[in-house]
Amino acid sequence: MASRSPSPASDTSDSLQLDPSTLALLDSFLASKSDAQQRYAELEQAANGHEEKPMMSVDEYRAAFGEDWQLSQFWYSTKFATTLARSLRTLCDEDTSIAFLCCPTAFVAFQHTNPLPGARLLEVDQRFHVLAPKHYIPYDLDEPDDIPDALRGSVDIAVLDPPFLNETTNQKLAQTLKQILRPNAKLVLITSTSIETALRRIYAEPPLGPLRSTALAPEHGQLQNDFHCWGSWAGAEELGRGIDE
Repeated sequence: MASRSPSPASDTSDSLQLDPSTLALLDSFLASKSDAQQRYAELEQAANGHEEKPMMSVDEYRAAFGEDWQLSQFWYSTKFATTLARSLRTLCDEDTSIAFLCCPTAFVAFQHTNPLPGARLLEVDQRFHVLAPKHYIPYDLDEPDDIPDALRGSVDIAVLDPPFLNETTNQKLAQTLKQILRPNAKLVLITSTSIETALRRIYAEPPLGPLRSTALAPEHGQLQNDFHCWGSWAGAEELGRGIDE
């Protein structure tokens, strides 16, 4: 049976009207999205230039880059990212090679507060190329051996936040780490305690482990999972202790 077209009267009476508060939230969301797109376009234009710009702050980063939940992206709070950056800096000198795998917020905070020429961001989301083109390395954890030759055996410190909370993801990341870390390197691992048993098995031998709990307490804006931070070296328990924001 063919459906009957509504009369003008019924069409008017049945039209949907958003609650004013809902409409205000929608307007705010669309305005924020537009602002973020404009900020990203400006960053992309700047990245095409030859001059390397100072790293933006974490607050600026959070405003310019939306979380892609399909890639399991959840940004750290500004407070935690800053504390992490300052804690990591205590492990570094000017010649340290430090790699951030799947944790762009940590990279931004570190390069904003403690820029080092040897810092690298390994990340599948190529939006982050605009942050620091000379420091960005495309990285797909499903291709754990696809890494630049220059990076192999060269990293002093790796900071890792696996995007997915499962054993397979961590096995692939560990496969990459074994190829890029120096024999005496340090690993900082930030992830959920829900898979701690698997973590202690995967990150068991130097330089990946054994894992020790640090003094850092991870904070995310959108997650309620119980997250923790581990280090792979003797004395890692002190990482983050006495560090002010």
